[in-house]
Amino acid sequence: MKKVLLLLSALIILGCKQEPLQTVSEQTFHYNHEIFEDNKLKPRATFFAFENESIKEKEHSKRFVSLNGKWKFHWVKDPKQRPTTFQNINYDDSNWTTIPVPANWEVQGFGNPIYLDERYPFTTKWPDAPTDYNPVGTYRKTIDLDSEFLSEDVILHFAGAKSAMYVYINGKYVGYSQGSKTPAEFNITKYLKEGKNLIALQMFRWSDASYLESQDMLRMSGIERDVYLYSRPKVHVIDYYTNTNLDDAYNDGVFKGMISVSNDWNENVSKTISVEVLDGQNSIFKTSEAIEISSNSTKEFHTKTIINNVKPWSAEIPNLYTLKITLGDNQFITKHIGFKRVEIKNSQVLINGKAVYFKGVDRHETDPFTGHVVSKASMEKDIQLMKQNNINAVRSAHYPNDPYWLELCDKYGLYVIDEANIESHPLAISKDTQIGNEMSWLPAHMARTERMYYRDRNHPSIYSWSLGNEAGEGDIFRATYKWLKEQDDNRIVQYEPAGKEDYTDVYCPMYPKPEYLINHGKSDSDKPSIMIEYAHAMGNSVGNLQDYWDIIEAYPNLQGGYIWDWVDQSLEYKDENGKPYLAYGHDYHPDLPTDGNFLNNGLVDPYRNPHPHLSEVKKVYEPVQFNYLGNGVIEIENKNFFADFSDKTLQLKLLVDGKETLLKKDVELNIKPQTKVKMTFAEIPDMFIPESEYVLEVSLIQKDTTELIPKDHEVAWAQFVLHEGKSYDFPEIGGDLEIISGEIIQIKNDIIYLQIDKVSGEIISWKHQEKEVTNHPIRANFWRPPTDNDLGNGMDKWAKIWQEATYNYKATLIENPSIKERSANYKIQYMLPNNEAKVIVDFNINPNGSVSINYFFSPIEKDLPNIPRLGMYMTLANTFTDVSWYGKGPEESYWDRKTGQKLGVYSGKIKEQFHRYSRPQETGNKTDVRWMEILSKDLSLKVSGQELLNSSVWPFDMKELDFNSDDGAESASGLVPVTTKHGADIKIGNTVQWNIDDLQMGVGGDTSWGRLVHPEYTIPANKSYSYSFTIQPTIKN
Repeated sequence: MKKVLLLLSALIILGCKQEPLQTVSEQTFHYNHEIFEDNKLKPRATFFAFENESIKEKEHSKRFVSLNGKWKFHWVKDPKQRPTTFQNINYDDSNWTTIPVPANWEVQGFGNPIYLDERYPFTTKWPDAPTDYNPVGTYRKTIDLDSEFLSEDVILHFAGAKSAMYVYINGKYVGYSQGSKTPAEFNITKYLKEGKNLIALQMFRWSDASYLESQDMLRMSGIERDVYLYSRPKVHVIDYYTNTNLDDAYNDGVFKGMISVSNDWNENVSKTISVEVLDGQNSIFKTSEAIEISSNSTKEFHTKTIINNVKPWSAEIPNLYTLKITLGDNQFITKHIGFKRVEIKNSQVLINGKAVYFKGVDRHETDPFTGHVVSKASMEKDIQLMKQNNINAVRSAHYPNDPYWLELCDKYGLYVIDEANIESHPLAISKDTQIGNEMSWLPAHMARTERMYYRDRNHPSIYSWSLGNEAGEGDIFRATYKWLKEQDDNRIVQYEPAGKEDYTDVYCPMYPKPEYLINHGKSDSDKPSIMIEYAHAMGNSVGNLQDYWDIIEAYPNLQGGYIWDWVDQSLEYKDENGKPYLAYGHDYHPDLPTDGNFLNNGLVDPYRNPHPHLSEVKKVYEPVQFNYLGNGVIEIENKNFFADFSDKTLQLKLLVDGKETLLKKDVELNIKPQTKVKMTFAEIPDMFIPESEYVLEVSLIQKDTTELIPKDHEVAWAQFVLHEGKSYDFPEIGGDLEIISGEIIQIKNDIIYLQIDKVSGEIISWKHQEKEVTNHPIRANFWRPPTDNDLGNGMDKWAKIWQEATYNYKATLIENPSIKERSANYKIQYMLPNNEAKVIVDFNINPNGSVSINYFFSPIEKDLPNIPRLGMYMTLANTFTDVSWYGKGPEESYWDRKTGQKLGVYSGKIKEQFHRYSRPQETGNKTDVRWMEILSKDLSLKVSGQELLNSSVWPFDMKELDFNSDDGAESASGLVPVTTKHGADIKIGNTVQWNIDDLQMGVGGDTSWGRLVHPEYTIPANKSYSYSFTIQPTIKN
């Protein structure tokens, strides 16, 4: 009987005809630039309507279902291989993998990130998207929904997905979206059922949208921001807008509120709507009204009031008020608002009537572990670092940033440029290919502009809308400019490619030369100038920043700029041994063109560790000017426009030969903005020990801990030399010196034993009281490992003779050792390989064991390139492990980047005296060095010059940092050579290199693709140079 039943069951199964899975309709929108969305809801502000007033976070609401987490995932390179029945509920996805959401595919191992700056990451067949190599990611997620959640309409929300996405629910097509940095919302109510529901989507890596999303960043794909469902009643708040201006006297707030209410019932409905504004817990305005909304329609509720003596919002004092919107008894919305006024008068941008300075940075959204998926913690770290380093403005480069970032800017105070997600840089390079006048592209540009505006228009931190970045000129942008001006009378609109044309309110150039700024400053243009990008911070950079700001503060119509950029964009990869490194260039895609490490231009590294040049930015951007007037009088200028110094204190220190003494602290300051006061301090000395150097240090200190800034944080500082000391004196000890001639010349007494080659004169061995100082020559040095800026201007080629001279010069003993005034003196001549120049060095060996060197450089040829470095170096054993110095510190500094480093005595480990930039390059220099001391277990070596020195010490040979052009290749955009070595590859060596230099040229930073170091920070080779220094060994006790 059992066998019979089994047989019957099998026959029944075989007899049942299984329905074939339905195939998705043909997907054509992603290569039609005139169709960029389908069934998407209209853009709206970022808010959540809670079911009762006690709920504060949407995650705690019954109306919210997060879709973040694991999704089933399928990926193919060839779009022809993508699944076409995946949207069906009974589709078998058991062999699919999973992927976290949000996540970039490429970070999860599906395809490769691609880094290009000025090229598209595919073969351009504009306006068509690629059809062969165009990876497709297909997602599926099943969720349980109960009847309570389904009792209201349900909206599917994608906060950001790239590049083009087709959405399906329970087998049915829902809609299409592109535009990766603003939300896509779909009303999916009619597709849902109680119980299990399938959400499926198919995403194409490239589409016609890719032509408008060609920003200078890693090219990646996927769902990059949150995904969730939320429910809403049939009668609901669909959007709101608050215009929060100031009156003409900047005293009272002008509040205009608009709440848009939608009724999706088939009958008219009456609801009570309430709008309230609170200052803290105090209600300062409230209005309620019963409104009737016709069936299947939307009605706007408008209200207006004047708030007397309002507390304005600014980046210095980000005063926020609470807005509460209530509809009926089941919709409660709470948001923050701020009152400010933005206008242009007399060629100046005014915030609340003041011509503020924009001390800004450009910020990409990037994380070393998750790519373009950025956590709240990361955003909080960014704003904390910005505020602690005196940055007051940020540009959302080059797309609307995550809404949480704007909330932070509102709360803590940053002036924001909100930029539309529009960049067609490869097409915009040529007027023949740019699409600004291709009017069939106007709807796509306008949609991106509108979605940015409607999402973000309630944020007080936004003072300017940007039409996009490097997308060319034309009537499309005149149209988007005109539309924004019609919508918003309390913000400016700007666009860099417009120059000074009629579709930008400000002249916002990229990387202008100083003389261009001066020319605009002197002009009668009605447009203020705020640099949209400047001070390209690639590698060892950000030179001459103070020079730029000296110009900015000299002309009223110059108001600052935005440093490119905030954070390096590398992802963390691991080598075959599991060692992490920051990837760039061909690390991502070995066989494709790349722009190398050009993605790393940050003031901080991908982990948010500051690069040394961030200290320069903090100093130049500081909100105070100190001047010492003598006789104990300090003049203090509050450069703020709104905030006084009541939350700060003054601190005074005295440095005597670099050693600190606290003179006074916790000095109360109540200096109003834009005013100066003079304060007298009897503690400041006016009598000095003649041989010692006295330096007064004045600091502005944070009085109390805030959410972002700890108590005693140093906001700003200045140093003033009260009395100059004299150069360091070495002890007068030691017996008479003896010179023994031979193949190896010996110079010795009871302290020093020196061996030099009789032909070259170079040191073979140097011992101090039988302890080895070195067994290497003290060599001339004309070279530095090229910085990224150096490579960008071709220094590795135009200055190559100085590299060859450093590694291949010929030394000749031209004057044999002889005793003069108890010292042994001899002279060496260094000839360059092609006799371009010569260096003569006088060596004076002193009875106390010290060696004094007098260096003389003379050109032979007159037409020589500038010299990167002029000095000498010693090679020491790696038993020398520690260093101390009296000079600028504690971080590296350079001729054109030393404003942000203090004069003082510093110490540390030699292995810590270099910075691991993403690509190895020049690092670790100290400027204004009075003396430097290198220490081993047994010996101290102390150098001092007749003049101030540049000095650095590396735990390896210079070649460890150097660039070999044979290993490079031209970048895809032709901007910089492509290299392969990483900062993580730098290895601690068996020797120590101690650089003792007269000069090193500045690091520059106007651009990293051609601009030279400013002339005043260079070393022209057509003139003579000389300098002197002494090295004194001492046995350690």
